[in-house]
Amino acid sequence: MSQSPPPPGETPDRIPDEPRDDERHDAPWAPAGGEPPQYGERVPPPQYGQEAPPQYGQQAPPQYGQQAPPQYGQQAPPQYGQQAPPQYGQQAPPTYGQPPQQGQYGGQHGPGQAPYVALQTPPVSVGEAFRYAWQAFKVNAGPWVLAALVMLVVSGTGTSIERTIRNAGAPSGDAGWVMMTFDPAASLVNIIFTIINFAIGAALVSAALRTVDGRRIQVGDFLSVPNFLQALLAAVLLSLAMFVGILLLVIPGLIIGVLGMFYLHFAIDRRLSAVDSLRASFVLVKDNLGTAVLLILAALGVVILGALALVVGLLVAFPLVVIASAFVYRRLTGGVVMVPGSAG
Repeated sequence: MSQSPPPPGETPDRIPDEPRDDERHDAPWAPAGGEPPQYGERVPPPQYGQEAPPQYGQQAPPQYGQQAPPQYGQQAPPQYGQQAPPQYGQQAPPTYGQPPQQGQYGGQHGPGQAPYVALQTPPVSVGEAFRYAWQAFKVNAGPWVLAALVMLVVSGTGTSIERTIRNAGAPSGDAGWVMMTFDPAASLVNIIFTIINFAIGAALVSAALRTVDGRRIQVGDFLSVPNFLQALLAAVLLSLAMFVGILLLVIPGLIIGVLGMFYLHFAIDRRLSAVDSLRASFVLVKDNLGTAVLLILAALGVVILGALALVVGLLVAFPLVVIASAFVYRRLTGGVVMVPGSAG
């Protein structure tokens, strides 16, 4: 049936013989070929299970597992294992002295870092290490004095109990050789208090590493030691190696003890295994033998002076030696040493 033409001056609603919108296979808002709609075209509502495309000027939301990019004027959050930069108006914690030379590991420290295998290390002053230790000790001396007092009391108590047990089981006239005889009960007491003393020493090293990070030490910082089991296993392995070395004319045992002087620092600071901690300490001391020997001699001198000061000086001497050792370790491994107390 034909359609009559429209009156003159009027426009038809649609072109004759052209299908209506509901009869078209491709609506004006659904371009063929999956092409995106042009500016000004209508976009159909999303089907069930589909996501609506972003509007003009808007940004598509991030997919699952992806992170949304920062908005204009905002800063991207730090990645895992990185430290967030200071916000506007805030200041980064100051670094103690000049920044160290960057070594093989870029001055990185903390859990997950590789063992130390540097080819070149920055020079370290033992005198500067003890000056830093004195400044750090003065920032909050109370927790350090308390920890050193506990260590002295525990060590003295264990020695007293062991000696009492040995004296009770020794025959008369052999008091001079009482500590050389084997006694099962006394040996058990010795092992128990050796483990306790090790735990206290490891807590001191952990607190010293927090100190060179610029943190103020609290009493609670001495109650937990990261990676304690691996550190204890490393101590057992080092003790066995030293015992065998002492049987071989003593000197090899002393050399092994010197080479392993930083095993606790690697085990606690970088969460290394027992074997990796010992290996890293051996490499570090071998590459910096002069600095390590000077640190040992200076530590012995400080402890002797503390003992001469009516023994009370040991409450200061022990923290100074532990903090200075952490300072030397961090500098030799290319790490950053912060001003005492700057990180809160």
